Amino acid sequence: MTDPHVQEKLPFSPQELEGMVIEAVSKYFDTMISLPIQYENSRPGLGYDELEGPPPPVLPSRKTVIVGMVGFVGAMNGVINLYLEEDLAVKLTGSFLGMNEEEVAAEGPEVIHDALGEMANMIVGTFKNTVSDKGFQCRMTVPSILRGTNFTIETPSTVFRQIYSFKIVDAPFIADLTMKPGDC
Repeated sequence: MTDPHVQEKLPFSPQELEGMVIEAVSKYFDTMISLPIQYENSRPGLGYDELEGPPPPVLPSRKTVIVGMVGFVGAMNGVINLYLEEDLAVKLTGSFLGMNEEEVAAEGPEVIHDALGEMANMIVGTFKNTVSDKGFQCRMTVPSILRGTNFTIETPSTVFRQIYSFKIVDAPFIADLTMKPGDC
């Protein structure tokens, strides 16, 4: 769980951050994919320094999980990691690019990575713009893609971390926000 003193240093309440994440995710799906996404809940992320062993995966699955991640730096620093199973990634890539699932599969993982990188850019861009509009200017980093099974992305407990769970086409979609004030 995030150190309670970390939350005190942020200029946003947990409810405000939740609303900002929900808005960013919903806006992308409403505008770019035209599929309904449902927010389910959130939970605090565990810091690696709070555990005796490795933390459990954010998205436990026996399937391949793909994570699109984009950071932001400036008056606020952080990253949003977007977790989804590969099956959902293929569906969303097809919807985004106007392709069927067979066409996406024929193109290979690169087309999925490109689409998910763009999805992460748009979702994090909306979130970052809200942060900037509230007076905390920041810039985005280049998107990265991580693919694998049974893995975790660890952060220390000295940063705010909250994991937001959504459901789309009966599949999980996770937005994992890590954030702290910047040095600017």
